[in-house]
Parts: sequence; C-alpha cells; structure tokens
Amino acid sequence: MLDAGIAHQQVVDIIKSFPLVEKVAIFDVYSGEQVAGGKKSLAYRITFQSPTQTLTDGEVNAVQQQILDRLAKELGATLRG
Repeated sequence: MLDAGIAHQQVVDIIKSFPLVEKVAIFDVYSGEQVAGGKKSLAYRITFQSPTQTLTDGEVNAVQQQILDRLAKELGATLRG
C-alpha cells in the first residue's frame, strides 16, 4: 500500500532500476473499505530475466525482497495483508 498521492510511475521507475527486471505491468489499483483512507493498493506483474543464465527461485526472491525494501524506504510502501 502507498499514499494515494504517489504516482504509479514512481513505483515503476524503482522496480525497473533493478538489472534483472525485464518488464513491469500494473494489473490492479484498489482503494476501498479494506484500504485505509488516503492510501491505495497497487498490484504489478514483474518479469525477471537474465541474458546469461536461467534464474533460480532464490535469485528472483532476493531481487523481489530488494524491490520491496527500496519501495518501503523511498515511498513508504507496505505489503497489503
């Protein structure tokens, strides 16, 4: 979840800054009774790809965590749960 005033492009720019991220597509935006006032929930489909090797689950999971950490640090994002 993010503050409602944060632009989608800010999130995309952070996600795309990671070298193994090939493609980013938003597939859901939600702001309703299950989301606190002034917040919105964004959901993204992210494609990871390496030009030199097949990625392992561990490598992808590590990059996902780095993305989440950076979104939290720079934009105050949290996972909706």
